[in-house]
Amino acid sequence: MDKTLVKTLQDLIVQSAACYGEKTFLKEKAGKEDAETTYVQLYDNCRKVSSFLQKSANGKKLHAAVIGLTSAAYLTAYFGTVGGGNVIVPLDAQMGVDDLCDHLQRSDAEVFFFDARYAPMLPAVRKNCPAIHTYVSLQEMPDVLSLAQVLAENEPMEWTPIDPASCAAILYTSGTTGKSKGVMLSHSNLIDNTMCQDNESTPEDVLLTVLPIHHVYCFTCDILLSLRYGTTVCVNDSMMHIAQNLKRYQPTLILLVPMIAETIYKKIQAAAAAKPDIPIQAIANAVFGGKLRGIYSGGAYLNPKLIEGYRALGIPIAQGYGMTECSPRISTANLEDESIGDIGTIVNGCEVKIVDGEIWAKSPSVMMGYYHNPEATAEALTEDGWLRTGDLGYVDEKRHLFLTGRKKNLIILSNGENVSPEELENKFAGLDWLSEVLVYAENSMITAEIFPNTEFCEAYGIDEMKRLLQEQVLEINKTVSSAKQIHCLRIRNVEFDKTTSKKIKREQSQQGAIFQ
Repeated sequence: MDKTLVKTLQDLIVQSAACYGEKTFLKEKAGKEDAETTYVQLYDNCRKVSSFLQKSANGKKLHAAVIGLTSAAYLTAYFGTVGGGNVIVPLDAQMGVDDLCDHLQRSDAEVFFFDARYAPMLPAVRKNCPAIHTYVSLQEMPDVLSLAQVLAENEPMEWTPIDPASCAAILYTSGTTGKSKGVMLSHSNLIDNTMCQDNESTPEDVLLTVLPIHHVYCFTCDILLSLRYGTTVCVNDSMMHIAQNLKRYQPTLILLVPMIAETIYKKIQAAAAAKPDIPIQAIANAVFGGKLRGIYSGGAYLNPKLIEGYRALGIPIAQGYGMTECSPRISTANLEDESIGDIGTIVNGCEVKIVDGEIWAKSPSVMMGYYHNPEATAEALTEDGWLRTGDLGYVDEKRHLFLTGRKKNLIILSNGENVSPEELENKFAGLDWLSEVLVYAENSMITAEIFPNTEFCEAYGIDEMKRLLQEQVLEINKTVSSAKQIHCLRIRNVEFDKTTSKKIKREQSQQGAIFQ
């Protein structure tokens, strides 16, 4: 694809259809078989949705929300909306009815595309969101207009050019503190992030998509990049089925978050222990379907030991870094880069500088601002376009980016010392007997609060877990300055509260016995 011809998401759909035609873009389960959508079919169906929306709004531009799992229907609603010059609002598939209504109201949505599983929420949505005049189910269901009907009753619309600087999407963050903010991303934001690197995939590649589609990490790196390179995307229909889907679709590439990567790695290790006569590399190869050439990781800290473990299996795993406000990539993974400890190389066209320890980024991928929230926009963006990421880190001479923590999470002790809790939390990564950890200051003492692995505790007892925890803390304290040493331990009897993206909410009451 000639990337100079692509300035908007509309252009991307048009060019992908022209370049890849009848090639399969998406595979998804339909009973025992796979339903396939070609690049041309996606283009035609998106223009039918655009035609429908134009009629629904009497030719005016509108905001349409969509909620559901990755599917051809979801992507048709998404690209049909933005292709016609409207704004899409992808919503978190895990949110409850109150949050759903809140996001629909705050985004000024007038059309609501929804997965049929959300039908029980419709009465509350109809009551609380009077601005929504059109409801479309992504699957067929009684008494509700379905996407299939929309496609059957509308002809493909002839798209007119879109201003690249216009808003394409409003994505609500799921922050660990405070109310979610609506990140406005323009067409040019998303296209810049899609086109900023080269040679990341090929038409011969097969990608298994497992991450939530409403996250820009999944949407840009799984969907938009695949449209650019002509990759076939296969849908993992459930995390419960990931093992069988790896064998079913035999991906060459996969994007994961560290938690999933670690879970699969542990299963490979367990299988190898049960079958010592089979080389572990052969077991790993079979687990991933036999054709995997690499794993990309993002969204959270990736333990260097896990990187080394996968490389020993013959599987390169590399991580990148970004945020919704940057569409999302600030640094990107490289499967051929054998460095460990960094979070990737800064992408082309992006400037990064460190201001008082904080990472600032400036690029064409940086958001337009927060929807209806000028105060938050002013806090995040400088007048000359720098994005204050809120993350702490540094850059080396090779443009490798390193992350050390979150600015707002910094622990400031009475002696003036600044301590990054993430730096200490990461030192607990990869321990079989520990499930979750949170580090904070309590009475001016650095405290580590953990939720143990319940299976381990059942098998070996809480006393053994305490012994291992104390040993681990002693080892950690040897590696840090006296100001950063952990002096207090707390064990929880319940999991930490989390956001829908599975990040621990840092501001919550302690619920566990304490020992020092």
